[in-house]
Amino acid sequence: MVYMRSGESTGGNGGQLLLSTGTSYSSGGVSGAFTMRTSDAGHGTSTSGAMTLSTGYSTSGGSGVISIASGIATGGAGGAVTMSVGEGDTGSGGDLNLAAGKSAVNGGMVNLYAGVGSAHTGGAIAIASGEGTATSSGAITIRSSNGGGSGVSGKLVFSSGTSSGGNSGALYLGSGKATGGRGGAVTMSVGEG
Repeated sequence: MVYMRSGESTGGNGGQLLLSTGTSYSSGGVSGAFTMRTSDAGHGTSTSGAMTLSTGYSTSGGSGVISIASGIATGGAGGAVTMSVGEGDTGSGGDLNLAAGKSAVNGGMVNLYAGVGSAHTGGAIAIASGEGTATSSGAITIRSSNGGGSGVSGKLVFSSGTSSGGNSGALYLGSGKATGGRGGAVTMSVGEG
């Protein structure tokens, strides 16, 4: 095992730990890549090692923040941030779970924003289920959770933004086109009381 740890402190902040690759000063050069991974699994039914990225606990305040971001680009495009799950050839592909924190007061929020376009169109957000090359594609479910004994379930709001110098965006709700079958139904219903 390789163990790396910065210094402790009893009267201030603990020491920092910085890992950085080398800078490239040549024209068209690229700074060094940084790869952090576990080794491949052995033979048989073994599994490759897990990787945990976590901040420490806090007993009398907030826990630390985790920030994953690409750098700012001057004269070019910002770098992409990609999160992907491994494929499986004999079972299901891995899950990708994104959850906000639990609290005794209010639960944390999950915010998903596309980029601002200061001179042109802002970035789009695309949510799509997986394709089924032999059978059905995956479903997408958007719902609020159940309410408690003295509250209501959360509301759902589907709305386009406002516009100060033109038309506001349209809102489309429809099923897909079918070749060799019937088009899918669109159902709107109100809950029972």
